[in-house]
Order: sequence, then structure tokens, then C-alpha cells
Amino acid sequence: MIPVLIDWITVTHKEWHKWEHLTPVLIDRCLKGEIREGRHPNGAKGWYSDRAFVGVWDNGMLLVQASSHWAQVVADRIADVIPQDGMSVARLDLQATVWVADADAIVATTVPSKRYKCTLMRNLYDRGCTLYIGAPSSDARMRLYNKSAESGQYPPEGGEWLRVELQLRNRYADRAWVNWRKRAQGNLLLEYLRKMTDMRTYMMIRDAIDHGDEPVIDQDTDDDWITRRLYWLQHTVVPALRRLALHDEYTRKQVALALSDIMGVEMASDQQLSD
Repeated sequence: MIPVLIDWITVTHKEWHKWEHLTPVLIDRCLKGEIREGRHPNGAKGWYSDRAFVGVWDNGMLLVQASSHWAQVVADRIADVIPQDGMSVARLDLQATVWVADADAIVATTVPSKRYKCTLMRNLYDRGCTLYIGAPSSDARMRLYNKSAESGQYPPEGGEWLRVELQLRNRYADRAWVNWRKRAQGNLLLEYLRKMTDMRTYMMIRDAIDHGDEPVIDQDTDDDWITRRLYWLQHTVVPALRRLALHDEYTRKQVALALSDIMGVEMASDQQLSD
């Protein structure tokens, strides 16, 4: 069975002044490597390390945030430290990576629900296709993309890796946290997949999760991650955005809104945490 993993987690606690003696415990459990003091883009003051932050706002509210593979570790390590009373999960992302013969074909032919705003991004001459289901500001948003084209890594038996990511905020993230504590996050991901895409895509990914083998994808070094993402940005994302912007006035405005969202606080946070 392929695991459904946490890929991002943001946790707050509104009355952390009652539990501030536990801050050193969180720092020890959540931060690794070089630890440095700093201020989060959201205003909290605290401590950074690779892909994680622990800090407190001026009003005494706790902020713990982690991304990428380290978010999975942090989620397990904070579960028995932060009191559930007063705790809120502001954002929680789930992901599954499954084997397919042709990831671009799956992404490009997925039929999203008409209830959601959707964007399909693809390059004309290079591999790499991404489907966004849900608006950037939505509390529930899904992304399907060609992980092999993005990472440069392929299954040893051929084919490609398809990545499914579900981003949840606010009450949806709190619900996902409850499911995670019960180890039922896989069912939650499939529930959203069934609601947001077509039956063919749902059944294909469900069967891949149930019967597939766990993918072996090397963790990125910082330099590798930056190089590959910049290539993907320059050769896939930018051309797709340019075509959308030139299509008509509506798509031009949508591109402008997307770029505005990217340059917001959360993307500043992404850069700090190297998600």
C-alpha cells in the first residue's frame, strides 16, 4: 500500500502562555540541524531550521510550521506535546505519489467537478502537466501533477510518478488532523478526490494507493531543489501563464490574480521553509 503523507502543517495554540514551558520541547522535537532565531513572515518571533519554524506572536499565540517530508515527522512529534484544548490546525496538506504509465495523460484527461475553479497548465514541447482544482483562496484545493517531470526522477520499471496533493485550511485542516490522529488520512484524501474529480481518476488513484508499492524518491538537496524548480518554472509554468494571459481579458485577469496570490505572505513562508 502507498502511504498518504502530510506534506505541510501549520499549527497554532491560542493560549500558549499557559504552556510556554513546553517551548524548548517543541524546539527540540521540531527543529533539526542549524537553529537560528528570526521572525516568521506572519509576524511570529521564534526559531528556524531546515523546513520548520517554532515561535510565538506578541499576543502569546503559538505557531508551529513544517513542510515537505519533515512535516510528517513534526506532526507525529507534536501530537503529545501541544494540548488539544486551544489548538487549531490552520493548514494541513496531504499527498500521495503513485505509479502511472503516463502522468501527463492522466492529468490532462482528468475531468474536475464544475463546482470548483480549475486551471490546467502544460507545456507544448516538454513533459510536465499540472491540474489545479479549487481557487488559491479556497479552504480545500487539490493539485495533480507529473512528479517525474518536476523532480527528474522516474520509477525503475519505467513509467512516471503522479503526485496528488490536497491542501486544506481552517476547519477542513482541523478535520484532517483528527483523521491523521486516527491514521485515516488516506480515506480523507480519496473522499476529496472523488468529490473534486471524475470517477475514472478516482478509481485509478484509489487502486494505485491500495495495491501499489511505496515510491522511492530521493530527498532534494537545497541546490538540486532550486535548480529543478527553476527549470520547471522557466520552461513549463511561465510559458503556460503567458499563453493564458494572451488568450483573452478574463484569463489575463486570472493570471494577474494568481501572481498576486503567489507574491503574498504564504509564498514568503514557502520560501523561508523551502517547501
